[in-house]
Amino acid sequence: MAILSLQSSVVRGYVGNAAALPLLHRMGVDVWPIDTVMFSNHPAHGAFTGQTHDPAGIADLVQGLSGSFDQCDGVLSGYLGQVGTGPVLLDAVAAVKQVRPDALYCCDPVMGDNGASYVAAGLPEFFRDRGVPAADIITPNVYEAAWLTGMTIESLDTARDAARELRAMGPGLVVITGISCGAELATLALDGELAWVVMTPKLGLASHGAGDAFTALFLGCYLASRNAPDALSRAASGLHAILQTSLDAKNDGDLRLIQALDAAVAPRELYAAQQL
Repeated sequence: MAILSLQSSVVRGYVGNAAALPLLHRMGVDVWPIDTVMFSNHPAHGAFTGQTHDPAGIADLVQGLSGSFDQCDGVLSGYLGQVGTGPVLLDAVAAVKQVRPDALYCCDPVMGDNGASYVAAGLPEFFRDRGVPAADIITPNVYEAAWLTGMTIESLDTARDAARELRAMGPGLVVITGISCGAELATLALDGELAWVVMTPKLGLASHGAGDAFTALFLGCYLASRNAPDALSRAASGLHAILQTSLDAKNDGDLRLIQALDAAVAPRELYAAQQL
């Protein structure tokens, strides 16, 4: 199994491809990473260096891989950096699907979190108008799902309503992460007309890259099983194991991903998906 992954990367920490690669490799999945940006560390740490990669250079790398697209089972996208990278991404998805119609495109519409956007102007509109409609699977957090739909999400019921709106935009499988439910966090998946939810305890820590780690786990599991509630359960449980390991290590905002790899792909405690 192979996944073409276009998203950010950092030298220090586990964000974007830096999070997806170790997780998917540990799951036995080949990953073809193309970094949309390369930063020294997550910008939330304060000072950082690095650069956003030119869309033309990204397109060149995609073109160089085109002879292998018959071996590609899925395309994963996250933080794009520039608006111009959006059309390059969609061209890559179309080129993969031309030779592998069964390949799945999983779009994490990275725009912001906790009530604030942190991407270039125009990227939210790209995801709403083009990225989400082209995807088979999307994995927005609550902020992103609310922006894309124009809805207020403050409960499982409103999250399910938003997921239905998002599914009507094109993707067959919608996953919304980070739904606050008292002392727990809910992750909801709408697969066709069926909604599933996994509840995990809140741990209360900053965790740069948690969404990227979840999406990688979910896509890897789903490609292997094509079973949404199973993939939801395993991905949410795996992410919780990563976060618990990070908390135990007195986390400074970066995930303790390497220490948690075994627990992430085979969590000791599996939180079951319940039909909503």
